[in-house]
Amino acid sequence: MTGIDTELYPKAESRHSQQSGAFKKAKRALLDERVSGLTGAFLALFILGHLILESSILVSAQLYEDVAYFMEHTVPMAQPLIFLVTIVFFVHFVWAGRKIPGKLRDRKKMLELGKKLKASRKGWQQDPNSDIHLRKHFETTLWIWQVRTAMIVLATGAFHLFLVMWNIFTDMGVDGQTVGLTADVATSRVESGLWILYAVLMISVVAHMAIGVYRLIVKWFADTWFVRNYAKALYYFLFWFYTILGTATVIAMAGPLEGILS
Repeated sequence: MTGIDTELYPKAESRHSQQSGAFKKAKRALLDERVSGLTGAFLALFILGHLILESSILVSAQLYEDVAYFMEHTVPMAQPLIFLVTIVFFVHFVWAGRKIPGKLRDRKKMLELGKKLKASRKGWQQDPNSDIHLRKHFETTLWIWQVRTAMIVLATGAFHLFLVMWNIFTDMGVDGQTVGLTADVATSRVESGLWILYAVLMISVVAHMAIGVYRLIVKWFADTWFVRNYAKALYYFLFWFYTILGTATVIAMAGPLEGILS
């Protein structure tokens, strides 16, 4: 709609005009959603592939080293990929992080909401014979856990990226240490006590990824060609499959399950 030119309001703009503040604000919000969505989709695809490759240690330590050697030397993609993932990781946090409550008061409200949702079923006096049953709000619960896991992934994921980058490009200051990722380097990190950090990171990143994929599909595709029930089924599959796979991989790197599939 073009500007409205009147005697009282010369060249006044309609609130639907492309020059209006509401339009510019909506356009900026759409751009933010696209940036956070595309970076989130990229990171989700990376996590899906990364955990599959890491799980090669379940077959054997030699296969793990062969995969690492292939990605670092045969087709040197690990070096540029780690930089790309790190950049996208922080871009995603900045754009998606705008939805995280910034004020302490708002975070307390979110915590209170989470507690109420958790205890809601106990507080409702429901008629067991009724066809109508109140339940937890699935979307709100996912959003709360997405925020919680985001904060955990930011701290533990940043440390992991730094450590992997250190592995790929240096000998980590250890005499006789081979530059690059090997099964010995990976397992020694886990066995040294970092298994706790990696267990927390793995569960948090899988949950965050599965929730992010679900919400991304619902936001852009639900009720079109991809109905919400399919998105929910995909969420449960991604969460449980990769949680089980990731847990087995962490345990394998600690020793007990190494080569269990061979």
